[in-house]
Amino acid sequence: MSAESGDSSIDCSMTLVVVGRRPVEGVGKRRIAASLGDTRTLELAHHLLATTLEDARAWAGPVIISPSSAGDAAWAADLMPGHSKVIPQVHGNLGERINTIDSVARDTGHSPLLYVGSDAPVLAPGDYERARDALTRADVVLGRADDGGVTLMGARKPWPDLSALPWSTERLGDALDVACREAGLTVESFDAGYDIDRAADLERLTIDLDNDSRPARQALRSWLHDIGHSTPRTRISLVVPVLDDADALQVLLEGVRRLPEQPFEIIVADASGRDGCRRVCENFGCIRLQTRAGRGHQLHAGAMRATGDAIWFLHADAAPPADSIARIHDHLVAGNVGGFFRFSFAGPHAWHKSLLATLINLRCRCGVPYGDQGLFIDRATYIETGGFDDAPLFEEVRFVRAARVAGRFIPVDATIGVSPRRWERDGWLRRTLHNRWLAFGHMVGVSPERLARRYRQPADKRAARC
Repeated sequence: MSAESGDSSIDCSMTLVVVGRRPVEGVGKRRIAASLGDTRTLELAHHLLATTLEDARAWAGPVIISPSSAGDAAWAADLMPGHSKVIPQVHGNLGERINTIDSVARDTGHSPLLYVGSDAPVLAPGDYERARDALTRADVVLGRADDGGVTLMGARKPWPDLSALPWSTERLGDALDVACREAGLTVESFDAGYDIDRAADLERLTIDLDNDSRPARQALRSWLHDIGHSTPRTRISLVVPVLDDADALQVLLEGVRRLPEQPFEIIVADASGRDGCRRVCENFGCIRLQTRAGRGHQLHAGAMRATGDAIWFLHADAAPPADSIARIHDHLVAGNVGGFFRFSFAGPHAWHKSLLATLINLRCRCGVPYGDQGLFIDRATYIETGGFDDAPLFEEVRFVRAARVAGRFIPVDATIGVSPRRWERDGWLRRTLHNRWLAFGHMVGVSPERLARRYRQPADKRAARC
């Protein structure tokens, strides 16, 4: 089928739709460009496009190329001359553009449709076959990316309105699933690798392409090896303060060890001195510091022992995202002095948990993120700011404010799971109001020691004293 053809009597097999941007220096992949520079980022864009076209040429069915603007239609037509149709994208967010492409394609007889971008070179023939097979049973198939997005998406029927979805976030996959089901469509999902958004993805890709014999992938792999010296990894020291938290520490370290990229070192600042925490540290090969109690003191002691380029602070009951190290590395490479993760509650979803998490994240835009949000910072900046205060509560407030003076200390686009146990124990409204009371007390000068005693006191005892 020619690029200009409008013939609707086409093969009714599934159509592959390649949604992409014409590689232009200084446009796109800005997070990667922060470490590679514009010239090499442009080279990368050409390599990534080549891997997608490699898949399109192997596709057993019609192919549609959808460039980002009508002005690139001639360029798109030349990518697979005589073997593809061109449907330029329109203005709007990605959801609006896909809805328009989908409508035009179906009006010209193309269905079902499988959409891919031009930045997921780990997609393999088996992924395309799984998608094709899934669409024999379901209305929609989603190839889930491990960062929460999607690397491919297909549908037998028209998509619902996609304009309001959280595109380019880790919530996209779930939101897309929900939108389709609410529209009455059946959905089938499977794991389908990852796309290339951050410099950290390139090192992972170098390994994943080692045994991929497809020519465009091998060319990309060779290019990655050639530029490998220009993307040094940030050595991240993880610091965890504990006090009789052996069980929680065990769970946390098991999760950390499953991360695809590991911390440079793990330092546990242990104020308990008990055998449980000591054994956990030994089992996981951690550096264990025996310290006196006091969260601020423990965090600062761990930070001063750290030898990495950056320091990441986690509470023992935290649930960090799978790509934490990569997120931190890219965040720092982009010129930020540090940052934190968005707040979310670990465990089953509930409306009141989502509402409270949203309010907390709104507060953090102007106020101070607390230590349970996985704070991290360049080590030199940490030393410059003086670090955490030697205090049992609100130990991070002065430190975060100083870090924001030193440079950009902003959130990453990922959430960290925070244990809801204190809210569940005390009651969600009571604990929330009490936390705001503590923050007010700190603001007006009540000592952190006194506030810490109130913070840890069970709710029934607090109520009895009122």
